[in-house]
Amino acid sequence: MVQTTGPVALSMLPLLASLVAAAPTAMPHQTTRYDYIIVGGGTSGLVVANRLSEDPTVSVAIIEAGASVFDNENVTSVSAYGKAFGTQIDWAYESAPQKHALNETQTLRAGKALGGTSTFNGMYVCLRRRHSISDNGDHRNDLHAR
Repeated sequence: MVQTTGPVALSMLPLLASLVAAAPTAMPHQTTRYDYIIVGGGTSGLVVANRLSEDPTVSVAIIEAGASVFDNENVTSVSAYGKAFGTQIDWAYESAPQKHALNETQTLRAGKALGGTSTFNGMYVCLRRRHSISDNGDHRNDLHAR
């Protein structure tokens, strides 16, 4: 188990084969009891764990089937998009034969790593258009805002 203080941050979570645990306060000894257990260390699981760990009175564990891939060039290199496909960090689910695709199956990519499928994103960034941000920097929810 990894024990940390403060909110869980991706950069703070070291490699740990199949179980990563985060606790918002230092614990005097290793524990097997947690207030919250998050199954899945993908984007959503890590966000939920981070928010829960903002309360210093609770402990949070994250269980992830994959490992940390922060040192994997197939993930960290911008030019390596797609090289992680079909590797040990890709669940590579196969669909049923698709009637309207000549009965072929499709490979559905899903990340088996800390960070989940977002580890396959090729470092793609989608920036907001200037008019969708108000003068004080807040993001607008109004689609018709100018």
